[in-house]
Amino acid sequence: MPSDFAHLPSDVIETGRGVVFPWLCDSMGHLATQHYMGFYDSAFFHLLAALGPIHVDDGTRKVGWADVRHEVDYQAELRAGDLIALHSIVAAIGRSSVTHKTYMTRLSDQALCSTVLSRTVRFDLTARSSTPIEESIRKQAQTLFALD
Repeated sequence: MPSDFAHLPSDVIETGRGVVFPWLCDSMGHLATQHYMGFYDSAFFHLLAALGPIHVDDGTRKVGWADVRHEVDYQAELRAGDLIALHSIVAAIGRSSVTHKTYMTRLSDQALCSTVLSRTVRFDLTARSSTPIEESIRKQAQTLFALD
């Protein structure tokens, strides 16, 4: 973990970078709430890809992921022109879900601007319901994030 991000847990991985463009800001001049989720959604894809395949369609099964919960906290304002970095960590892994946290940091001053705690389930795309997480994904999460 670079020292610039010392305020984050040591086992986070970088899951994205972005620019707060003027057209992403609301009438008060800061990043609009709806656009936080766009940055976060991209970060989730990078996090899940670090664990294994995002989407599987091998002829016998079709699985992907589905977000089922997000809890967002806003700690510092982001304005047009700000550069951001996103870092993520898996907090827990269950039978069919991954609980993960993503941190959004402003690069100019290393301020933690927002965090989201999310739960994402492994999703059977045919049955349209949750399905158990593959053992390979579970092992990779445990390796990357020192889970019990």
